[in-house]
Amino acid sequence: MAQVEKLELACEVSCPTDKFYEFMKKDVAQLPHILPEYYKSCELLHGDGKSVGTIRLWKYTLGGSEVLVAKETIKSIDDINKTITYSIFEGDLKHMYKSFDIILEVVPMGNNGSLVKWHIVYEKEHEDHPHPHPYLELLNKIVNTLDSHLHKA
Repeated sequence: MAQVEKLELACEVSCPTDKFYEFMKKDVAQLPHILPEYYKSCELLHGDGKSVGTIRLWKYTLGGSEVLVAKETIKSIDDINKTITYSIFEGDLKHMYKSFDIILEVVPMGNNGSLVKWHIVYEKEHEDHPHPHPYLELLNKIVNTLDSHLHKA
């Protein structure tokens, strides 16, 4: 029987905590413009795009040519702890995982820097399905690209 598992990634960035967190909360739909090699489109299906209950349809790749789709909802937002939980509830991931949540946490570090933590909490549909390591790689690319992008902005 499958069980809930967790993968984690932590990345130091020089971007101020509030700037990184606010982008992920309010402007994450801009990722197709910032990382077009990975994100093909983001369509707002329900809500305002920045609050609990928002639903988006993402079209993306994991670095290859195959375009994948995912419907995501914002499950929770904690502005005090700068944490957002995104839940994938439909799309290609649902063929391999019963549940798939991505939790973002942005923690202040030093004078202006931040520690960006990602947690992927998932349950495999079948034990022989792979762990979602390619998604950690994608999240790492997001952090590094956004850090650079937000410094230019």
